[in-house]
This record gives sequence, structure tokens and C-alpha cells, in this order.
Amino acid sequence: MTVTSVPALAAHGVTHAGHVRRKNEDCYLVDEELGLYLVLDGMGGHNAGDVASTMARDVIRSEVRAQRGRKQPSPLLEAAVRAASAAVWGEARRNRELHGMGTTVVGVMLAGEGRAVVAHVGDSRAYVLRGGRLRLVTRDHTVVAELLARGALSSSEAAVHPYKSVLSRNLGGRSDARVDLTDVELEPGDRILLCSDGLSGFASHEAMEQVLAGAEDAERAAAELVELALRGGGGDNVTALVLEWGGEPARASTGALRERAAAAWWERRALFAADARRRGVHESPICAVLSPDEAIAIVAGNLCEAIYHDLEQAAGLHVWTYAENLANGWLDQGGACAALRDLLDRLREAALAVVADVAGGDEPAAVALETGLLRALIVAEMAVAGAIGERMRRLEQVLVTAHTRQTTAPPFSDEKTVELSGVHKVEPPSPMVVACLERAWEECRAAGQVDAAAPQLAGVVEAAHRAALETSPQLDLAAPVADLFGTRVMGEGALRPLLESLDRGRARHVDAVRGLSEAPSIRAAALRRLAGVHEGLMSALAMLVVDAAQEVSDRYQRATEATARLRADVARHEARITKLERDLAGATSPDVGLTTVPDGRPELAGDEGDA
Repeated sequence: MTVTSVPALAAHGVTHAGHVRRKNEDCYLVDEELGLYLVLDGMGGHNAGDVASTMARDVIRSEVRAQRGRKQPSPLLEAAVRAASAAVWGEARRNRELHGMGTTVVGVMLAGEGRAVVAHVGDSRAYVLRGGRLRLVTRDHTVVAELLARGALSSSEAAVHPYKSVLSRNLGGRSDARVDLTDVELEPGDRILLCSDGLSGFASHEAMEQVLAGAEDAERAAAELVELALRGGGGDNVTALVLEWGGEPARASTGALRERAAAAWWERRALFAADARRRGVHESPICAVLSPDEAIAIVAGNLCEAIYHDLEQAAGLHVWTYAENLANGWLDQGGACAALRDLLDRLREAALAVVADVAGGDEPAAVALETGLLRALIVAEMAVAGAIGERMRRLEQVLVTAHTRQTTAPPFSDEKTVELSGVHKVEPPSPMVVACLERAWEECRAAGQVDAAAPQLAGVVEAAHRAALETSPQLDLAAPVADLFGTRVMGEGALRPLLESLDRGRARHVDAVRGLSEAPSIRAAALRRLAGVHEGLMSALAMLVVDAAQEVSDRYQRATEATARLRADVARHEARITKLERDLAGATSPDVGLTTVPDGRPELAGDEGDA
């Protein structure tokens, strides 16, 4: 760990290998003299990612020192980063054991007069915290980020894309790197965060914002950010470097006010406990195995102490730990999420009652206390949400594994993996669902969604609507799909309009149901009904396509068999011709002498010299 300070700046960096990786390939640089601050994340695993990151760091620092005063900060930093890429690339080419190594980099160089230059290559990031709001100032150089920027992917698709961590740029992948540069105007009190993806990938933006805004200084902020990533799983090396620009006098007065607020809170811990009892905290099902006194002492008392320590230290980890343990303990017993929500609401009201009491005698301390309490309660909500989310991910994995085992056929099996059928099973609709579907149909008609201008689309929507109203649990959808397909010749030109109509019809049906004012349960049932119907229509279309292609498939099979027979005949004829040639070569001619070379071909006889 390194701490530096200049009249307008304090900086602190922390790095950790994480809980999974054996080696830390991250590194960082804090150079007060040069006004240079870097975070690098090496790549290559056994191929020396740590060598790449430390080499690039040292080259950048050396280049900046050598060229300082000859170039402006922006071109100086860009040239230094490009020189580092050339150095890493060259070393990897010279040493086979280092082949494939590379590194990301994000750096800040102070440019004077409250200005800074940010340079980055890869997915290490730079953020600026101003007025309690955290803003990302770099854009990841990943394949998915590039596709997202070009509009080729949506945000939801990017979040689950298998290539979201694949870099499109790095130092060492080529001799010359393309560097992104950003100028940042600094204001007193700003905090700049440089971090590797081990932080941004394992901590939410909101959690990073809360920790960075609430930490007392750069040293505590960097340490708590790394701790935040480790609590989020720690699946990668993690590095956080925090720079603080000015604001020393304001921080000093804010620190004194925060200490006053913490003291006021602790003095009123009995008031908090009494109000928690009055609001029925002990009656929560989470406290069912505790006596009322034990419930207040443990549940409310531990929260009170955690809030006090976080107020005193301008931190959030004590409340996070309290809420995470509370949520995990309850969820491990199979408890419902609603009980957690209710308990947090009761504790929140009890805490705000303490703020009201403080406001009667010390308004500034009350404001500071309320700010700290609200931050602590947000942290608690995030910790509980994280615990719930982790269980959802585990359950999802279990379901995916179970589904895969049930549906995946053995390799090279002749068994069908999907049964194509015109008969589709759905739950019969209730009268209320039927009424809901009728209203959706009328909405489609009233909005002009079904008209003669798009006869095929109209046919799809009407066929789906009628099928959805059927009370039979088995819907035979082959007939309506056959009517929609008609007698057209099989091919893409025939299928594409129908496929597009099926998709647009499904979307219009869904939108119509969603726009109704029926109860959510009724709309959900109607949507499930429509989903089953539209799935059945698509399945029936697949069956129709298979049937329509059967004749072509049979003709192809017959042609293949005929071709095989012709090839066999050609082979027999070629063998017969070869035999006749050999017989001819063995005959003796009185005019022309023929001899036979080793491969059996006839050749004119003559002297060795002529040959």
C-alpha cells in the first residue's frame, strides 16, 4: 500500500489476489513527482500476465519521466502507453514462455489548473465521484461493449453475452495500441477511482458509489472497495486506486459533524430499542425462536452497534455484514423474502424516530445522522438483495442442470429430442381469462391491428385468438397453420412472410393483453394461454415444413441412389477398358515394336540413348 499527498491531492491504492486466483497479475502506480497514477490488469495466466503488467507500468513511468516538459500531458501519456504496448509485444516475441501475455491499463496524469488526462486500453476503468454521484468516464474495450456501442446488442443481451469479458484491445496484443484519452475538469472534493475489472465485475455501481462517497478518506475508500469486491465473490484479482482532489477543510468539518452524529446516535440506543419494540420488531417471524427481550437485544441491538461503527468510521461494511448475516440466516431456514422487507421497514422507522429526537436539540447533527442512517439502510437493502440474488442464481443453476439432464439425448442417438405434433396441450381458460382475451381481441381490432392490408398477419392473430378461447386441453393447430401456409411452393420466399407474421402476431397479442386493466393474475393467465397457443402454432408450422420437405427429401434420396448405381457402372467400364489396353500392349506388331513398362502401359521400343 502506498499513500502520497500533494497540496491538492491525496492518493491511495490497494490490490488483492482475490479468493480464486493463485497469483495477483494486477499492479498499480502512485507517482507524486510525475503526477502519474496507473492501474494495470495483466493477462495470460501461466504466460506471465504479471510480467506484462509490471513491464508496462515501468515503461509508462520511464517514458513520462524522459519526455516530461517536451510534450503536453495528453500526447505524452498516449505516447507512453503506446511505448509500453510495443515493449510488451516485443518481449513476448523474444521469449516463447511469455507468448500471449498482455495487460490492460487505465491511468490519470495531472495536467495542472484542476485538469487531468485519463488514458485507457482494455476494461480497467476510471470513475469520477462528484456530489455523491459516481460517473464512469471510460468505455470498456471488449467485443460486447463495441457491439453495444454500435447498436448491435441491447443492454440486456450484453449483460449475459458469452463474450462480455473478451477484450477487443490490450497492451501487448500488437506493437502499437490504440489509446482512448479523456480530459477531466476537477473540482474540490472530487474523487477519482481507477480500478481493474475485479472490482467493477464483482461490485454493483450503486455499492461502489455508496462506499466511495461514505469513506472518510482515500485510504479507507480503497480498502473498503477491495473488501466490497471480495464480499461479492472475489473471483478475480482486484485493485482500487482512489485519488482525492482538494476539499481538506470541508472534510475536516464534515468529520467533526459526523462524530457528533455518531455520538448522538449511541446516546439514544435505548430510545432506538424502545421504538423498535413499539413497532413490533420482536413479532417478526424472523425472531420466532427468540423471546421479545432477546429479539430486541440481538436484532435491533446489533443493528444499532453496526450503524454506530459505520457512522464513526464513515464506512458501510458493518451494516453490510449485519444485513447479510440476517438475510442468509433467515433464507437458509426457508424463510420468505417478505419478512425481511417488513423487518427492515420497522427498523428504519425506529431509526428515523431517533433522528427526530436529535433534531430537537442539534439540527446539524440530526441532518448528518439522517444522511448516515439512510446510507446505512441502503447498504442493508443491497446486502439483503445480494443474498437473495445469490440464492436465485443457485436455484437457476440447479434448474438448468436438471433440465439439461432431462432433455439432452445421448451423443449420436437416433431418438427424437423434440416431438413435432399438431396437437398442443394447454390449460383450459377460465371464464375471466376468456373475457380478458376477448377484450384484447377487441383492442386489436379497434386499433386497426387486424385489417385487409396485412391478410396473413390478420389470419395469424385471428387463428391464435380462436385457439386461445378453446376449452379443450388439446389444441389441434395443424389445420389453421395449413390454411395460413396455403399451396405455395416450399422455400424461404414462402416461409419468411409467415414466420414474420407469427412473430408480429404474438407481439401484438401480448401488447394488447398487457395494456388491459384486469388484475395482474388474470393478465398473467391470459399471457400464459397465448404463449402456449403461439408456441403451438410455431410447432405446427415446423411439422408442416417437415412434411412438405419430405417429397423433396425422397427425390433427393432416389437421385443419390441412382448416382451411386451410375458410378458403379462407370467403375466397371473403366476396369474393362484398362484390361483391353493391357491385352493390346501384350500383342507383337511386325511394323512397330512395342514393349511394356513396369506399370503396364505400352511404349515404343528403341535404343537406351533414344529413350
